[in-house]
Amino acid sequence: MTYDSYVTGVGVHKFGRWAEKSTIELAAVAIEGALKDAGISFADVQAAYLGAEYSSFIDGRMIVQHFGWTGIPINHYQQACASGSAAFREACHAVAAGRIDVALVCGYEKMAGGLLKGGEAGRDREFHLHGMGLDVTPARIAMAIQRRMETYGDTPEMLAVEAAQCYEYGALNEAGPQRPPATVDEILDSGVICSPFTRKMCCNSSDGAAAAIVMNRKAAVRFGCMDRAINVAGVVAGSPDADDLVGGPGPHIGGDFRTGDHTRKVAAKAYEMAGVGPGDVDLVQCHAPFAGGGMICAEALGFCEPGEGGRFFLEGHARIDGRTPINTDGGLIARGHPLGATGVVEVYELTRQLRGEGGALQVPGNPRVALAHNTGLGCLNAHIFIRP
Repeated sequence: MTYDSYVTGVGVHKFGRWAEKSTIELAAVAIEGALKDAGISFADVQAAYLGAEYSSFIDGRMIVQHFGWTGIPINHYQQACASGSAAFREACHAVAAGRIDVALVCGYEKMAGGLLKGGEAGRDREFHLHGMGLDVTPARIAMAIQRRMETYGDTPEMLAVEAAQCYEYGALNEAGPQRPPATVDEILDSGVICSPFTRKMCCNSSDGAAAAIVMNRKAAVRFGCMDRAINVAGVVAGSPDADDLVGGPGPHIGGDFRTGDHTRKVAAKAYEMAGVGPGDVDLVQCHAPFAGGGMICAEALGFCEPGEGGRFFLEGHARIDGRTPINTDGGLIARGHPLGATGVVEVYELTRQLRGEGGALQVPGNPRVALAHNTGLGCLNAHIFIRP
């Protein structure tokens, strides 16, 4: 039976540095775009699902207030990098369960100053890895990638190829900062951040917002937008094991960025729910804040065997015209990573691709099935989208 949840509208505020704009202004642009795309007004929305890590729940109330108080529930989700996809997940469940017919989802963040400085809230964070000198995210993930390199023979050149693909596509993505393309050599020579990562292998924190309108079939038909609706056929979440992304003392620090085991478990459930398999997937948005993340996702999502992710990128299988395109908008590395917005901008990109609205970045061959993968501290979300 088809899961009764459909994306009927998407919108975005261009990612980048927007010092002159408030969080509310960023979110408002994305929401207005999604409402217009769905052909509805804010008065038609029955509940709001908002995702942000550093912005407070007060911002969420002010975002709704911007459109007028209509008495709808306002739900705020804070799960680090997965905040936006968590909001999307819960909106889909509410709609599919029949509790509401129309939901608004918005992920937003202002953090161009960087993760360590925080966003507008600027809160200090206490991680259990401080005492190990590993409270800076690249250090944790770099250790995991080094272990992969020892295990599978991955090379810095493989990491640079993945990053170069991101910059190539990011330069054409009008929803991102459109940083210029970078060659493999330029990426390798861009200065070491934490071996094996160079500067251009790491994502940039930024400002931005993305929004989506989620409806059940009944509402989509009523509002006349079923012809452009995309079915959310798989909606699955999972929390990491002790050795997954957050890490922990021990040899497996960085967990999912080394083996992809957590992604593999959650994706298997999403495939089962949607009634599809890896061979059916036409394109993917995966959470890869550092080079190597796409390689690991290619393995964990079933597109190649463990240890073959590097060759998957080297041989062009992840390119737009490849076997399974990955991060067609430039991904986190080139598009930027405003934490709360990241999970929802994946929905934006995949919806446009499945509608054939990808422009210069459109995947050829009339794609029908797409997968979104977004992970954060404490949660990983996998969503499968199917064009009816």
